[in-house]
Amino acid sequence: MLQYILNTSAIWLLSLLVFDLFLRRETFHSYNRFYLLSTFTIGLLLPLWQLQEATVQYTATLGSRPIAHNAALLKETISNSQPAAAALGLSTLIWSIYIAGLVLAAILLLKDLITLSVAYNKGNKFKDGVWTVIETSRPHSPYSAFRFVFISSRENYTEEQLRIILTHEEQHGHLLHFFDLLFMQLAKIVFWFHPLVYLYNERLATVHEFQADAAVDKPPKEYGQFLIEQAILQSAPALSHSFNRSPIKKRIIMLTRHSSALSKSKLLLALPLLLVSALCFSKNALSDNTRITDGNKVTFHGNTFIVRKHTPDTTIVTDPTTGKDRTFITVKDGLFVESMNGKKVYGEQDFQGAYAYDNTSLKSEALKEYLLGNLKEEIKQLKDGDYYLLMDCLTVDENGKIVYYNYGGISTSFDDVAGVETDGAKNVQDAFAKKIDELIMNAPKHKPANIKGQNVPVQIYTNIENTFTVKGGKVTRL
Repeated sequence: MLQYILNTSAIWLLSLLVFDLFLRRETFHSYNRFYLLSTFTIGLLLPLWQLQEATVQYTATLGSRPIAHNAALLKETISNSQPAAAALGLSTLIWSIYIAGLVLAAILLLKDLITLSVAYNKGNKFKDGVWTVIETSRPHSPYSAFRFVFISSRENYTEEQLRIILTHEEQHGHLLHFFDLLFMQLAKIVFWFHPLVYLYNERLATVHEFQADAAVDKPPKEYGQFLIEQAILQSAPALSHSFNRSPIKKRIIMLTRHSSALSKSKLLLALPLLLVSALCFSKNALSDNTRITDGNKVTFHGNTFIVRKHTPDTTIVTDPTTGKDRTFITVKDGLFVESMNGKKVYGEQDFQGAYAYDNTSLKSEALKEYLLGNLKEEIKQLKDGDYYLLMDCLTVDENGKIVYYNYGGISTSFDDVAGVETDGAKNVQDAFAKKIDELIMNAPKHKPANIKGQNVPVQIYTNIENTFTVKGGKVTRL
């Protein structure tokens, strides 16, 4: 989510800079409207698009662990998730603030709709062609919404002034400006916290007024004087075009401005802008989730890890489901992470006998609960039964962010990914792998490990190989 917001913000900021520097003062109003709407939409959609299919790698089996540690983890219950749940509290707080802002923004939009509805129902109406003019009998500047024009009273204007108003406001309707406003108002609800959305809305509303002003066949001096007279009146709901909302000075200047033929070359600026946005700000432009292994060096999500090769090992582990002992002989590479970007990654042996996972807030059951709670669409593809979510080797950096993990897939067998009980098993495994990578890399931060008062990167010797139960496309037991 954070990367999406950053990529979207970068596209919007770059697009607005190009607009303000090169296009804002030109009279290509139709193009400028198209430019603002298209770059805003591209900013919404392009960060969701991948230039190439991202590859999330996972292994068929995972490495071994010390037997005592493995057995203890396999017997963990959901009650052990409380410390991690506390660490996830910040995420809950952020989402609560976001939802509160979203609800407030929606209420403000609803208030505008009610204001327009009340003005329509209580006003005196008369027709002007296909347009409906409503006299509200209240002091305000003329405004319009869709095919309705609202004025205080016909008696306040001469026939010539009324014709200016109707020509101007009806132009908004001809060009369907109302739908632009509605789109931006909905965007302001979803992105109520984002200042660039408000800048886009202001720029677009100004372009709308330029287009409507251009339709009025009056000398600039006479029309400008009329705009100034209307500027002192009360404005209108945000979901409408008000005669006095946009900067009057800019509108008067634009009435006398003429763009040269050379200025048309500026219209081509959108092409390199789109190319730069696609290359730099698509979904996987800032973060490649392909795991590249070169000997004992692994590059993953922009970080470089040195992993320690593991020698053959024999372990006996009690399966918590059947109660039977299982013997494993494993020869795995890359089980333990030694360093990240040249910094030492601490492990169990560095904490004076205490398991490293006890030094952080990250617990296996809490992590499993977080993952399965956000894998609802993927879990719907599984048939009823018990499954293992195989994952280990989690590494947390000094800021508490998970930066590395090994994922072994969804399995119906404890010791191997024997397949999942559904048709198209590979597609299901790939869907789980991609979603889990997204969830892990965007997981809330945890309490970082600490040695002698200093936060350090740490390998969390935890796994979530205990089963979960699926019934009717839902998890019924963790």
